[in-house]
Amino acid sequence: MNRRRFLLEAAALIGAAVVCALVANALAAHERKLALVGYYPNAQKVPAQTTETAAVTATVVTPPASATTATAVPTTTIVVPTATVANTTSVAPKTTTASATTTAAPAPPPKKPDVARFVVHPDKAYVEIKYDDVKALHDAGALFLDARRTSVYEQGHIAGARPFSVWESDVDDKVRKLFDERGEPAQQAQPIVVYCSGGDCEDSHMLAQKLWGIQFNNVYVYKDGYPDWVAHRGAAHTGSNP
Repeated sequence: MNRRRFLLEAAALIGAAVVCALVANALAAHERKLALVGYYPNAQKVPAQTTETAAVTATVVTPPASATTATAVPTTTIVVPTATVANTTSVAPKTTTASATTTAAPAPPPKKPDVARFVVHPDKAYVEIKYDDVKALHDAGALFLDARRTSVYEQGHIAGARPFSVWESDVDDKVRKLFDERGEPAQQAQPIVVYCSGGDCEDSHMLAQKLWGIQFNNVYVYKDGYPDWVAHRGAAHTGSNP
């Protein structure tokens, strides 16, 4: 009697547990739901191929059973999927187009102007010249000296010009130092351009006299001076450096 009662109670508990499990599984979210035995809702679904498949057609031919009997054998198409590698990125084939590469020849460096006409003139302390000749000498790399005061020089001067103010105490030292730099006759024959503020300014003429007195015999005075250079949009710098 006790054994039968025990089995009934056990069966009742098992049944209640099964019912609770079924109810809980039915109410569970989709990702947490437990698939029941024999329940495969996606069994008939074929997942989409992520890679191309190669179709291979195989034709099976079976010889006839007898001379009077012909058996039609269906053609079987076997689709063999290509191997899929996880986490691979398909790369489109590169198309290489042959193109002729033309390398442009480098542009030749600009020619320096011919300044052969600016020859020594030992009988003259200086020769006055205009903008065109000044520009040609500047482009050729001739030495330029600014005879104005240093404070004016720093406000603006011809690019590359050195400060050689005739009104400052170190002008003679600068002239002697320049002679030490150009002690050879060939160096002293190179053209030197001096300038000041143009017009009535005589500072450039005074500096030219000093240079001529120390054997520089190829000195030129830019008569119209720095204002004319600026008017022609010539290269200019500010500050204490050339």
